[in-house]
Amino acid sequence: MDKYNDFLDAQPTGVSLEAGRILISTPYFNDPFFNHSVVLLTDYEEEHTAGLILNRPLPYTVHEVVNEIKVDDYIFFGGPVLTEAVFLLHNFESCPEASKLLPDVYVGYNPVLLSVIEHRAIPNLKHKFLLGYAGWSPGQLEDEILNNMWVVAPASHSLVFDTPADQIWTRAVARLGKNYEHWLKIPKIISSN
Repeated sequence: MDKYNDFLDAQPTGVSLEAGRILISTPYFNDPFFNHSVVLLTDYEEEHTAGLILNRPLPYTVHEVVNEIKVDDYIFFGGPVLTEAVFLLHNFESCPEASKLLPDVYVGYNPVLLSVIEHRAIPNLKHKFLLGYAGWSPGQLEDEILNNMWVVAPASHSLVFDTPADQIWTRAVARLGKNYEHWLKIPKIISSN
């Protein structure tokens, strides 16, 4: 047994790739966009895979980025693709333009939902605005998983909406169990010596 490689290998979780799952970046993935990121998959199809990074808040409000949307919540960086597009995760089941990702988590919006959010008309409505998305070409994500860049795990409403952004990766890793405890001790930025 090679302890060094065992330490670096991401143990398979047995969770299938599909919309509504999360990708947890390995702590050795020092990509500027994805280091210590958690991505909620919104699409997993033969020709295209897409998701939204859940834990990258930007220092701007939604209104500062998109003048037409009168919401003063901070917007998140959803990924490096189509960075002028706004995406919305929410728990509003009555939006026909939205797709259900998991119980009480939808992606997509319409003017009615934006108005509900702007006027804070529903007190228990949870939402998260994101700018851009993460995308993969056919086979790319599967290759990245084989190369120990990601592990796949179940998502939850509380992870998406109730967990502070700076704790999402840590909580997602902690939920993976003992095989991943050592990840929590690895520095966020691994510099080369």
